[in-house]
Amino acid sequence: MRDLFNEFPDTEAAYLEVANNAHDLARWKPSHEVLYEAGRRVGFSKIRRRDTGAGKRAFGKIYKEVCKAHMRGERFPRSVIEPQNTGEKLTAREVHARRQIGRERIGDIRAILEG
Repeated sequence: MRDLFNEFPDTEAAYLEVANNAHDLARWKPSHEVLYEAGRRVGFSKIRRRDTGAGKRAFGKIYKEVCKAHMRGERFPRSVIEPQNTGEKLTAREVHARRQIGRERIGDIRAILEG
């Protein structure tokens, strides 16, 4: 969705940002406050668990509603979440590499399930 000032990311980019950060909300710095609010309303755990098509449809509907509410003047305070100390520090490159491996393995599992 684009408003007159192109303030909001389009739905596809917004969904990808939320889906890629739904696992670590404490460290995520959203590019716009409507992204966090839309993800919260859909449910971050649902976004993590849903297949991509269903997740995008659910997110897209809520995202448009949240963008309209923001344009009307609503603001969405975000509660502070303390990051967990996992003991493992990854660089951006390592995180990216792990995501790629995960996506490849999911593709392998889908291929196995489809026969």
